[in-house]
Amino acid sequence: MDWTEVATVGIGYALVLTALFLAVVVGGLLVARDALIHDCPPAIRERHGPQSPRGRRVAGVMGLLNALALIGVPAAGVLDLHGRDPGTALGFWPPFAIGATGFLVLTVVDLLVLDWWLFCTVQPRFMVLPGTEGMPEYRDYAFHWRVLVPRPVPWPLLTIPGYGAVVGAVSVAAESIATW
Repeated sequence: MDWTEVATVGIGYALVLTALFLAVVVGGLLVARDALIHDCPPAIRERHGPQSPRGRRVAGVMGLLNALALIGVPAAGVLDLHGRDPGTALGFWPPFAIGATGFLVLTVVDLLVLDWWLFCTVQPRFMVLPGTEGMPEYRDYAFHWRVLVPRPVPWPLLTIPGYGAVVGAVSVAAESIATW
């Protein structure tokens, strides 16, 4: 398998995964602004108070939809690669590349678009919790960076190759079962 083709498929499916993630997050926040209250800075959470029952339900649905996308999109990408070179086993690395690329693009877009641009800069109504309007914590760009890269171990960043490894391992296992 040509690595240019793997990169093309990986980037394409990364964009699909990211678009689905953005749609779920924005759609969920349009339904319940406090659905992602646990991702807000502590002062905002404290001023707003507890998450509403509606926010909890919406957060659950958002989690389920994102889990389905995190399973389905890389599976579709791996199947796409198989379809481009039928009869050839992909092995570990091409599926790893699809998974890691997808999660890397999603992580970068989440930080730059959702956190820094929308939450910190634009502050659209659907992202501002009632009663917290104008709080300086909405402009705390460093908060979102510290969440992504905590010290001493930046575990959120480690999920990028970890996710790729899971996609690669599942693909190898599926290929082994299929040829068994």
